[in-house]
Amino acid sequence: MGKYKLFYKLMHANGALVDESNDTPLVFEIGDGQLDPCLESCVKEAEVGKLQTFLLSADESFGQVYDEAIQVMNRSEFPRDMRLKTDAAVEFKTPTGDSFVGCIDKIDGDDITVNFNHPLAGCDISFQVEILEKYKNAQ
Repeated sequence: MGKYKLFYKLMHANGALVDESNDTPLVFEIGDGQLDPCLESCVKEAEVGKLQTFLLSADESFGQVYDEAIQVMNRSEFPRDMRLKTDAAVEFKTPTGDSFVGCIDKIDGDDITVNFNHPLAGCDISFQVEILEKYKNAQ
């Protein structure tokens, strides 16, 4: 596992900003969950001290949109006191205790359409990274 200190900027290919480190560098280890594996791969390829931009297709980054990941659920499947609204992220637990997050796409009476695709699924992205430091124990 490698450990890095870096600045980054994640954008849609059209230039719309998705996320960035701003003025505070991100310190993370490969595999710790702070960055998606597709972005970690870019970090491992980047050179220390050099601002680099990686252009990734949807297939190389967060994948395509899958219709089967869009589910229509009944209002009764949500907690009674939960206020449902379009674009809200909702966490669901499976019987085994795993968690999945979905985004409410549509509310039509008691029919709630929830999208379980990654929010960047189907999008080409640009990932700009400047590695400030690759710690000695990094591979």
